[in-house]
Amino acid sequence: MSFTTEKKVKAVKLIKIVGIMSMIGVIAIGLMGCSSEGNQFLPEQVLKNALESASELGDYYAEAEMKIYEKDTILEHMLVKEWVSEDGKRRTEIESQDGSETSIAVNDGERLISYQPEKKQAFVIEDPELLSFNQVSPKQQAEQLLKMIQDTHDVALGGEEEIAGRSTYHVSARAQETTSLFGDQELWIDKENWLVLKMISISGDMKTELVYTKVEFNPEIPAETFTLELPDDVHILNLDEMNKTREVTLAEAAENIGHPFLHFPETDGLTIARVELLELKGELDRTEVNVDYHQDGLPYLTLTVFQSPQDEGEPEMFPGEEAVTIRGQEGTYMEMNDFRSLYWQENGLNYSIILVDPHLTVKDLKVLADKMTPVK
Repeated sequence: MSFTTEKKVKAVKLIKIVGIMSMIGVIAIGLMGCSSEGNQFLPEQVLKNALESASELGDYYAEAEMKIYEKDTILEHMLVKEWVSEDGKRRTEIESQDGSETSIAVNDGERLISYQPEKKQAFVIEDPELLSFNQVSPKQQAEQLLKMIQDTHDVALGGEEEIAGRSTYHVSARAQETTSLFGDQELWIDKENWLVLKMISISGDMKTELVYTKVEFNPEIPAETFTLELPDDVHILNLDEMNKTREVTLAEAAENIGHPFLHFPETDGLTIARVELLELKGELDRTEVNVDYHQDGLPYLTLTVFQSPQDEGEPEMFPGEEAVTIRGQEGTYMEMNDFRSLYWQENGLNYSIILVDPHLTVKDLKVLADKMTPVK
């Protein structure tokens, strides 16, 4: 799907709420992990030996400065403080450089609370599966990332620099294809514990730059650091309850969307497996319909439909997206590793299709799309 610049920034904000340092640190551990003589290794050998050599981090406290650019324009400038315990607890405080916006996120191991004082609003995550994404160690993150980048990036080892008073290795990871999920990365990694102390990430016109200005390992962190008492006037949202999903009929879906949207008729072995109505709250605040299709009993594609936002404007393309024409409309197609999707707007509705069957081609889908009919 295509996103406006505003939506890209909002996506970054969501990442920073749940622990931006840990998300960024994912990349480095998988790329590096050799001894102080690491430059003698070929990049392929570094990747192969990374997980065996990388050590686990204990408690630490860090301060950093983060900037998000579109071309040469700064979209976001943030100051970050983070306290992390060895057992996965985390507190992140973020303030915009001009002091206009702050957020505090605390993960106590059982739930994550994200609090925005200016809005007097907080949301809570208690789902164990969601919490687990914010509790994995750098080495565990490395195991996950290594599998995703080892065949998609060219890795080179550079010189050594001092960042925040720490000696670091400089590693670059260049995406072999523009469709790479992670784009190009420049990383400066602590020589002793493999924490990323500086990172520059470039994907198309978007650039993210993060630099640690202070880091303390094994500090004394009071237990109350990982608790958050909210004021009485704060509106608390439970993220698990914000987005409600239920199974409906096509007719019920059209009624809730408020428009007879287009769908694929059930012919030639194509059948509807499930129609799902999703009521999104918060920033998106929309009603969305997802229709799962099977072909001869096997998963084939998923169709998503929702009303086009009035302020959406012209869609911007991510790196890896290409312009296509579908049903006579301008649209975009994205292929990113195993993920493939097609997107367009028509008669006030946004349509996106995820191609599930690996044998389903864009050409096939265009032919199929021409046969779409309105829901009765």
